[in-house]
Amino acid sequence: FTHCRPRQFSRRSLILLFPHPARRVMAAMRALHQEARPLAAVALRRAFGSCVPPAGALKPGAKSPQVTATPNTAQHRSLLSAVPAAATEPHLPNLPPSFLSGGDLDLPQVPRDPILPHRLVGCALVNGGKQVRLEFADGTRYEVHGTWLKDSSPFNRGADFYRTSAADVWKLRDFVVRSAVPAGDGERLEVFYEAKGQRYSDELEAQWLHAFAPFVGKPLNGGVSLPAIKGTGSLMARLHRSRRPWRSDADMPRFDAAALAESEEAQIDFLEKLVDPGIALIEGVGRPERLEREYAGRPMEDLVFKIVGKLNQHPVRSTTYGVMRKTADSAKQGSDYDMSNPLSMHTDHSVYQGTPGYIQFLYQAEGSVQSKVCDGLALAEYVRQHHPKAFQILTTVEMTHSSRNTLYTRGGAPRSVYDRGSAPAPFELVHTHPIIQLDADGLVEKVVQSETKRGVCALPYDQYEEFMAAYELWTQLCEDDRFIKHFDWPEGTMVVTNNWRTLHGRATVPPGMARTMAFGYLSKILVENRYRLLKQNQTQRATPSMDDRWLTRIPNQVLERIVAPAGK
Repeated sequence: FTHCRPRQFSRRSLILLFPHPARRVMAAMRALHQEARPLAAVALRRAFGSCVPPAGALKPGAKSPQVTATPNTAQHRSLLSAVPAAATEPHLPNLPPSFLSGGDLDLPQVPRDPILPHRLVGCALVNGGKQVRLEFADGTRYEVHGTWLKDSSPFNRGADFYRTSAADVWKLRDFVVRSAVPAGDGERLEVFYEAKGQRYSDELEAQWLHAFAPFVGKPLNGGVSLPAIKGTGSLMARLHRSRRPWRSDADMPRFDAAALAESEEAQIDFLEKLVDPGIALIEGVGRPERLEREYAGRPMEDLVFKIVGKLNQHPVRSTTYGVMRKTADSAKQGSDYDMSNPLSMHTDHSVYQGTPGYIQFLYQAEGSVQSKVCDGLALAEYVRQHHPKAFQILTTVEMTHSSRNTLYTRGGAPRSVYDRGSAPAPFELVHTHPIIQLDADGLVEKVVQSETKRGVCALPYDQYEEFMAAYELWTQLCEDDRFIKHFDWPEGTMVVTNNWRTLHGRATVPPGMARTMAFGYLSKILVENRYRLLKQNQTQRATPSMDDRWLTRIPNQVLERIVAPAGK
């Protein structure tokens, strides 16, 4: 020992420095009292554990790669990395007699750090610096390309989050890693490169490296290789995988409009609730300043912009939102706008290819009503369990929703579909798809249902009767009271649904009640990318060192390994 403080037993208070060969240090360790053994074992294993090459990593006769162990301070790093000029007998300090005893020291396996598994505990250069071997505190080990470290560094981008030079990619092959050293208690990796005689340095966050390693590294003993990234993915994917179906007795999550406008944590919770259970009620939105079309939906429009972003723009309509009223003029826009016309349970945007309306906002600008919703996931899972043949048909046979939209003038104003004197700005809509769409894992991804917008059937002769029987079963379940949740919808509140999951029906308006309702949509891409930003900000608040340098410009599948878990 060169230094020992035996009376202060904490994780960092027993400091062991080893300038001599390991076998001599082990001899000295035999003199320790029983009460010091566990802590000494921890220090020994952490000091030496990262310096031992993995089994089978070296060929017979090959030299061991130079390995740097994680230091606690610069002084400790210097001493731990030093190679003694000559081995001498270890010197034992004057320890109290009660602290000394004979016997061998047992070195138990030290549990890996469960709180900070990403910390670097060792690294080594491989193949002359073309690759770097990394070992993390959770026991995983990976070999990564040195040029990947250089190419992926966030310091290659500017303030606009773009790469600063399109020519840097041509210079990568010239870079060789000359040194890679864990720093800051293993929280960072200091890398030193050489290219054409010039020296360069960089510093990378260990948590960032730990997230990327299973995708870009060659796993060594302890490492796990993850499948190559395919597709954009989504941070909401894990929420999607854990959804639970609900029925008529479901609770509808409630949110305060002012809190949603100000709190990113509330916005995260809100967007997660729109994945599961896929419904929410926002209270305190208030009444609009005026009820004319250009003003009726502005409180909704302004609040949605603060939470997520701009509402989808309709192809013709002059506003980002639509307006329905309990008036004879509104009913002339068609059956959708006629509040006296009962509608079957349905999703919106069934005629739009891909169903762009992922989240639907329904703002009660005037009047208080009762309405209803049901869970398309619950319907689909019920059919899967009780009617497997119908489920197979509804998930594989594609049918068509289609219409021609003539609801607006060329100026974007609503028009009567019965008025031949006003010229419409028509556009066609067609969407062919299964009623229940599954993802690659067989989970329900989307339900698309609207009987009034179902187009002309073009199913093959042999499929028609079986499909229509399965579809009839499906439409009956959509109206089954076991699945329909009824709720009060007061003036100045907003119902929000996941339009890929939740079906809704016509609200019941009390006699003599005036009603104005505004509606709008958000695309799935916009919602997912907003959620990505919110989770990045949340992670940075929890760990300030993980700022936008490390959280931007990376695939969702990697980011998912960094950001705080859903619901946190």
